[in-house]
Amino acid sequence: MKNVIKSALLATVLATSASTAMADVTAEGVRFTGDTEFAGFCKAVVKDDVRLLRSAVARNVGLIGSSQREVLRVINAEGGVTCNGVSLVEFSETRAASSVYQFLTARS
Repeated sequence: MKNVIKSALLATVLATSASTAMADVTAEGVRFTGDTEFAGFCKAVVKDDVRLLRSAVARNVGLIGSSQREVLRVINAEGGVTCNGVSLVEFSETRAASSVYQFLTARS
């Protein structure tokens, strides 16, 4: 029964996070559209700030996964959190966010 509930929660989180989007990068900053509940992950990539990413991971323990390691696994999974329609790893690569890219790929 626990696994069924956990699977249903995971499917809900993945479906919700798949619509996280980033749009309109301007000189003033970034405007987040879509499901902004997980925008902290995208913001960390935009700023290339591993500390900000780790903070977003810690805030989502219990919501996405039972530990920080589990949250990282889920957000990096296929169909996990997306920014601008692509995975976090792809987004960090296209944004030249080398610190975040290295952090995410080292833990994949």
